[in-house]
Amino acid sequence: MATESASPTAVPRWAAAPRRTAVIARHTGVLLLREPGTVIAYAVMSILLMIVLRPVYQRLGSPDGPAINQQAAGLAVMFTLLALDMAGQTLLSERTWRTWDRLRTSPAGPAAVLLGKALPLTVVFALQQAVTFGFAAAAFGFDVAAGSWRLAVMVLAWALCVSCCGLALGAWVRTQGQLAAVSDIGALTVTCLSGCLVPLFVLPHWVSDVAKFSPGYWASRGFQAAVTGDHAVYDKALTITLTVSLLVLALAAIRAPRAVR
Repeated sequence: MATESASPTAVPRWAAAPRRTAVIARHTGVLLLREPGTVIAYAVMSILLMIVLRPVYQRLGSPDGPAINQQAAGLAVMFTLLALDMAGQTLLSERTWRTWDRLRTSPAGPAAVLLGKALPLTVVFALQQAVTFGFAAAAFGFDVAAGSWRLAVMVLAWALCVSCCGLALGAWVRTQGQLAAVSDIGALTVTCLSGCLVPLFVLPHWVSDVAKFSPGYWASRGFQAAVTGDHAVYDKALTITLTVSLLVLALAAIRAPRAVR
């Protein structure tokens, strides 16, 4: 009597998604660890700029507490933004290496691919900010303890936001030159309009009005609110930062299946 061989049980796509995301995240993490120079450079530059600009911030003062709160928050936002092209490069490189078609046709799907790339980027950007805030605490009295878990959550939220923005750029641009131009101009614009390099209260009034439409502004406000204990501002900043992350990730997911070299 012939025996029937049992067919393997098909694994639902949703059940396999976490494993596929983890595989992509591990691969992206390895690539990031092989070339840590950009993140290290930005972390060092944030420390150097903090030292150089410290007397300026002390003379200007701050209406919202110690000047180091605003300076550290601004530099953390600024230098994470400058690493925007690094996030976009992780996606654009797949097309340069001719591996994007295989990813698109794999069972992973665009959501798993984007999430798998966003997770290690978020960790890297969070560590970069941790160096900035850690130096500010050790050298200039930035009160990390007052920020408690709220500061850590805001660090992760802003790291995720920058990661998603970079991935969206990587999905929509076509060349390395386009990525460099858009990311550099965008990062500098958001930095200036967010009061990251120069406090908003010394800039023209219209800059303060426009700043509220910038995610960098809310990230900076969120960092400061975490330390000062302004829960209303903190909750608003965290909500806006996470909302922007979801919106730009959705834009990346829309474009990713159709992205070509």
